[in-house]
Amino acid sequence: MLLNPFLDKIEKMRKTTYILILLVIGVHNLSLGQKKKKNVEIDTVEQESFIVQPNRIEFEVGNRDEDFVIISAKERGLLVVKQTRNRTESGFIWELYLVDSLLNIVWNKALSINYGSIFLGYDYSDEGFFLLYGKSEYKLDDMTVFQIDLSGEEIYSHAVQLALQLELSHFEVVSNTLIFGGFSNLRPVVTTIDLDDPKPKVMPGIYNNNSSIIDVRTDKKTNNFTIVLSERTPQKQTTISLKTFTEKGELVHTETIEAEYEKSLLDGVSTSFDNGTQYVAGTFSKRKSEYSRGLYLAKLNLGKQEFIKYHDYADLENFFSYMRAKREERVKEKIERKKVKGQKAKFNYRLLIHDIVERENEYILIGEAYYPKYSNYGGGNLYGSSNYGGNSGFSNPNFIGYKYTHAVVVGYSKKGDLLWDNSFEINDLLSYSLKDNVQISVEDNRIVLLYVYENVIRSKIIQNDEILEGKSFDPVELHFKSDEVKDNDKEMEGLEKWFDGSFYTFGIQHIKNLKDKDVKLNRRVFYINKVQYQ
Repeated sequence: MLLNPFLDKIEKMRKTTYILILLVIGVHNLSLGQKKKKNVEIDTVEQESFIVQPNRIEFEVGNRDEDFVIISAKERGLLVVKQTRNRTESGFIWELYLVDSLLNIVWNKALSINYGSIFLGYDYSDEGFFLLYGKSEYKLDDMTVFQIDLSGEEIYSHAVQLALQLELSHFEVVSNTLIFGGFSNLRPVVTTIDLDDPKPKVMPGIYNNNSSIIDVRTDKKTNNFTIVLSERTPQKQTTISLKTFTEKGELVHTETIEAEYEKSLLDGVSTSFDNGTQYVAGTFSKRKSEYSRGLYLAKLNLGKQEFIKYHDYADLENFFSYMRAKREERVKEKIERKKVKGQKAKFNYRLLIHDIVERENEYILIGEAYYPKYSNYGGGNLYGSSNYGGNSGFSNPNFIGYKYTHAVVVGYSKKGDLLWDNSFEINDLLSYSLKDNVQISVEDNRIVLLYVYENVIRSKIIQNDEILEGKSFDPVELHFKSDEVKDNDKEMEGLEKWFDGSFYTFGIQHIKNLKDKDVKLNRRVFYINKVQYQ
């Protein structure tokens, strides 16, 4: 897991919880919902919230504190990493706090990190927590990894020297093996280092001019890892290939997905390589286009592609439900007119794809639709490609962030057939960096969707294409009765899946309290709230 937001944008990283300390914006407490029949909005009414926040912990933010990072160990707790400007003779002090599932502090430690070091990434495995530091964000060949066990009693420092300089985009840990992905001389490279035998090993079949790394997926059960690559064919078609390795770097399986001639596969996420079977899902486009037209699901079995199936956005029943009712009606009328003529309505979107979730005999995929927004943006058709602007908002001085419109959730059978679809409107979120906002918890009889924005948790419960609970709004709960949030930064707050049915939300708050005794009048805190649903 990496911390550089530019690389998060390029590689569409899904797991970053890196937080910078900035000023924060206050919000009004909200509690309202939407009454819907299927996905057709009828009216807006108050509804009882199903969100509960049983625990909260605060870390006071001082003038010499800089950054916070949260690393999840699932039900075993969270590691809170706090960067300070306090000095030793050799470096700055970084404070570590392990909190349990009730957000009680189990232990705290301090690390002295050499001057000039940059925090590059982190991960967690059964061997403990791993913190990665280097001397530069780019062209890395000399790094240090700190390994901290869950008890906090042992902290090991590992000097890491790669075989070549690397512009780092991915850092993962499986068992006792460190995995580094990135670019060297503009070509993708993946290198592993076994901490028991720290000689770097370069993974074969990746270093070429026509591919880039989309994802590095680890499997904690088998200790295998899969590298997902985007590859450009000589016919200028983009497709997806997968290479699965053991933790020792031995190649287990390699496969390239064969797409239809007129289609390109823009991205891909995969299931684990289980008994020779692997599913891959993502978005597809017209051959040379960067805008997706729909979703695909492919199945690979023992090195052979069994199928790939495509579903245009126009095929989805609820994809456009985030729109106002009249606009959605016009879009659906357009789709029907095209069908009558034997044609397909085509819609262009950018979708940020999440991991695949398995539930019994179906696979569930979620993606968030977004577009770059600019200060001179004139509005108009959100699903038309003309409004997306250039590829990189960072290159345009008028870029003000990515506007998210909605999340789409689809269920596939194991044969690749579309079983159902649903959506979750995101009509209020603007973020400078691309990241997964909507978190999902899948149960047998319901799916819970949540995200946080401006100190308010937005949530919705669905079951396949039905809505069980409309969108609700719950303020992030505070510690004391008379606490009042004066500032909150919408860019730096977040909400992440934790374990089972639990999530955690976090951020920086400037809180004022005029009434409670023995409480500071003003305090600035980094908070973590446990979030559950009834």
